[in-house]
Amino acid sequence: MRTNLALQNIVSQPQKSALALAGIGVAIVLIFMQLGFLGAVQNTATDIFDKLDFELLVRSPNYLHLADTDKFDGRVMDEIASYPGVESVNHVRITMGSWRNDEGLPHGVLLFGVPADRAPFHDAQVTADFGKLAAPNSVLIDRKCHPDFSPMDGRRFGKRDIGRSVVVSEHPLYVSGLFTLGSGLACNGAAIVSEPTFAKLAPYFTKDDISLGLVQVTPGTDPVGLANQLQRGLSNADSSLQVEILQRSEVNRRELRRWITETPIGFIFSLGVAIAAIVGTAIVYMVLANDVTARLPEYATLRAMGYSPFYLASVVMRQAGYLAVFAFVPALALSSTLYLVTGTAAGIDLSMTGGRILGVLLMTFCICGVSGLLALKKLWQVQPADLF
Repeated sequence: MRTNLALQNIVSQPQKSALALAGIGVAIVLIFMQLGFLGAVQNTATDIFDKLDFELLVRSPNYLHLADTDKFDGRVMDEIASYPGVESVNHVRITMGSWRNDEGLPHGVLLFGVPADRAPFHDAQVTADFGKLAAPNSVLIDRKCHPDFSPMDGRRFGKRDIGRSVVVSEHPLYVSGLFTLGSGLACNGAAIVSEPTFAKLAPYFTKDDISLGLVQVTPGTDPVGLANQLQRGLSNADSSLQVEILQRSEVNRRELRRWITETPIGFIFSLGVAIAAIVGTAIVYMVLANDVTARLPEYATLRAMGYSPFYLASVVMRQAGYLAVFAFVPALALSSTLYLVTGTAAGIDLSMTGGRILGVLLMTFCICGVSGLLALKKLWQVQPADLF
C-alpha cells in the first residue's frame, strides 16, 4: 500500500499542524465575516426599495440616499398619470425624525408619511396595520428597530408596545401598530405615520412636496420605453418638475453603487477580505516553508531514490490542499455560529449562502495553493548531495 506522504507530513507533527490549522482557520473566519458584512450591506441597501410598490421610480435629481432623498413638486405625478401606458401613480414622503427613548435620549428614525387611500408598499408584513393610521397622532413602529429605541421587553417592539405613548420629533404620539421593514443603512429605526401626522412632524414639507413617486405600468407596456418617454417629456416641461425616472433594476444598481463604492463601508469590508487573504497566505507559507526546511534530508533521500522534483512538488501542493480542507470545515461551522449570534445581536441580515461558502472554499484553495507555490522555491534546490 502506497503511503500518502503529504497527509503523513501533517499527522506526524500534530501540535505544529494544529497551530497551522488554527491560523488558517482564523483567516477563513475573517474572510467569512467580512463577506457577510458586505453582503448585509448589499441586502440592506435595497431592502426598502424591494418592498415599495412600483415599476418606475420618480425621484429628485439631488437624491442621495433614503435618509436624504431631497424633495420635488408632487404635481409632476399628476403630469405622469396623464401619459398613455401609466396605470397608476402613488407617492411616499420620507425624512429623518427624532425618536426619544425612555431615558429621554434622541435617536434618528426614518419617518415615512403615507397616503391614507393606498399603501405605497406591497409587502403584507409592512401594510398589515396601515388601517390603524387613520386615528390622529398614531404611529407604526418597525419591529427591527434597535433596542436603543426602548421597546417594552428591551429587545424588539411587539404587542406589548401597542398603545404606549412616544415622542417623535418633539410631538407626542402613540403606537397603534407594528410592521417589519428595516431602516436601511442611515439609521437604526423606522416608523410610519399618516400624511396629516407627517405634516406636523416635518413642517418643512409643503403639501405638494414628496420624496419618491411610484409608477405602475399598464400590462403590455414596455417600462424602458415609457421611462424614456416620460423623461423626455418632463425635460421639456416646467423646470420645477425636473426629476429622475428609473426602472427598479436601475434603482437597485445605483443604491448598491452608492453604498458599496461611494462610501467607506464597502471599501472597509472589501479591504478586510484582502487583508485576511494575505494573512492566510503568509501563515500557510510559513508552515509549509518551515516544513520543507525541516524535511530537506528526507526530500534529498527521495531524490536519491529516483523521485523527480515534480513528485516532491506534488507532495507539498497536496499538503497545502489538505490544510485547506482541514481548516475550512471547522472555520465554516464557527462562521455560521458567528453569523447567527452577530446578526441577532446587531439586527442585520447575516446569512450563510451556498455561493459564499463555495467562493470562500475556492479562495481558501487559492490561498493555500499560492503559499505552496512560494514554498517550492527551497524544494527545487534539493539534491541527493544534501544528504552529506
